Amino acid sequence: MNFNAPGAGQFKTGTHLRHYKGGLYIVVGTCLIEATLKPGILYQPQQGDMQHVTWMRPISDFQDMVVTAEGKVPRFVIIDPA
Repeated sequence: MNFNAPGAGQFKTGTHLRHYKGGLYIVVGTCLIEATLKPGILYQPQQGDMQHVTWMRPISDFQDMVVTAEGKVPRFVIIDPA
């Protein structure tokens, strides 16, 4: 199966991200979600007591806008591309 998701190239291993709630994360890889075969991003927090945990979200979550008290903002912002 070919992993060719739109926008996946901007989330290379080592890319640093800021979540709209302020958390800092680093991309550790890409994946396919077994149940849906949709592309996903593997990432780890860069602060707190869960830095050893790898999380996964569908790539679409990294491209989403979320509604906040300040209006619509990106869920994740790239702060340091790999």
